[in-house]
Amino acid sequence: MLFLSNGGQDGSLILSYTSRESDWSTPVEIPKTLNTRINYLKGYALSADGKRMYYTSAKSPVIGGYDIFYADLNGTTWTAGTNMMMPINTKTNDGCPSLTPDGTTIYFMRCAKMDQNSADGCKIFFSKKKPNGQWEEPAELPASINTGNSQTPRIMADGETLIFSSNKIAGSKGGMDLYVSKLKNGNWSNPVPLDFVNTASDDQFVSATALGRYLIKEAPGSRKNFELTEFLFPNEMRPRGLMKVEGKVTDPANAPVPAYVSVVDLKSNSRVYSGRPQADGSYFVYLLEGTQYEMAVDPEQSNATFFSKQFDLTSDKIAQRERVNITLKTPSAGDEIVLEQVRFKPSSSVLDPSSENELKKLARLAKANPSLSFEIQVLLNGYEEDSVRSSPDLTEVVVDSILTQYDDIDSLGQLYKRDTMLVKTTYHNDRTLQQADAILAFLSTQGVAADKLKTFGNAIEAVLPENKKLTIKAVARK
Repeated sequence: MLFLSNGGQDGSLILSYTSRESDWSTPVEIPKTLNTRINYLKGYALSADGKRMYYTSAKSPVIGGYDIFYADLNGTTWTAGTNMMMPINTKTNDGCPSLTPDGTTIYFMRCAKMDQNSADGCKIFFSKKKPNGQWEEPAELPASINTGNSQTPRIMADGETLIFSSNKIAGSKGGMDLYVSKLKNGNWSNPVPLDFVNTASDDQFVSATALGRYLIKEAPGSRKNFELTEFLFPNEMRPRGLMKVEGKVTDPANAPVPAYVSVVDLKSNSRVYSGRPQADGSYFVYLLEGTQYEMAVDPEQSNATFFSKQFDLTSDKIAQRERVNITLKTPSAGDEIVLEQVRFKPSSSVLDPSSENELKKLARLAKANPSLSFEIQVLLNGYEEDSVRSSPDLTEVVVDSILTQYDDIDSLGQLYKRDTMLVKTTYHNDRTLQQADAILAFLSTQGVAADKLKTFGNAIEAVLPENKKLTIKAVARK
């Protein structure tokens, strides 16, 4: 987090940087080479990983009056500032940048007038980054947002909720007020005032947590000064939350492994991320609240294991961050590969088409390791049975013949024991062996030799209904 405080000499504003795993670290002042007296004093921004700072300055070299600059954090040292140059900066005043978490879209204000403390005659622009890393020519946001003096844009972590300030929209509480607009199907909604934080004074500079629950703004504190304060967003204004998934992709010796990381939105069946880990094996991706995702990590080498994991971000409570460390290796006897993306159509042993991608990876792995065989295990926690088909899930039928006796009276009126055959029908949902066979059949179509494949199925009752789960694994065998 970047923040300003009046802890400088004679109460001057100083810019500081802090970070946290749990508690905030002791703030460190940003070097005066970056925090100069000819900076626009507010409207700083950080990249999502906290490694790049964006700021507004009139310090040479500049194209116009005020330009947008950036500086990078290398370890504990900030680099010298770099001018973003054209087309972001122009011969007028450009400032208060804000970037989407993926760094591909920038929002900023372009103003007729600007000095160290204020700006006037501003419009909000945005620009998208081209595949070659260059920025497109900036474009204005709609007239419903740019009403004459719109400033200090702050794009939320969801990339679709924009908070900005203006003193040219009817019905303000006074001075600069804060407004929110949401991007839906390529169109920005009409701005709505943030009346839960707007005051009769100027309200401009805010930020928000990635989960989108709290707005961070200065507000009068207990000691008659201003303090950084969190305000709970009303539900109708709340941005969608963003969860960060991070970790390392390594081999068993903790050395980085060349690999590919991809994420698919399971609801829309669209790819939302594709990339590679850093040189040290570290990676991170951002997942937007409101849908389900599949993350896959695939090695460059065909004889190494792969990894996949699902994330469900449709509940009311999601984590702000989840760490997933991944080990990729040449498989050996006893290794288990959980096949999270293998699914069956409801109440059946028919593979869902979405399973094919992961099963093709397993086929690739099996063919690249001819010294091993693989046992396909399908394990059901949630076995159910009944004497009638009381649930659509009870698709399997077992018919047993039971020899029994009952008392009868013969033609002479004598009591005797008569043998009879009863038929007992049991309906149940144990399809594990049939499902394992379906997986084996698919792998055979991919060129895996039948003698390299085995199957195993097992079903047990679930202690609690919510614990019902189907687990599918491939276990390497000698």
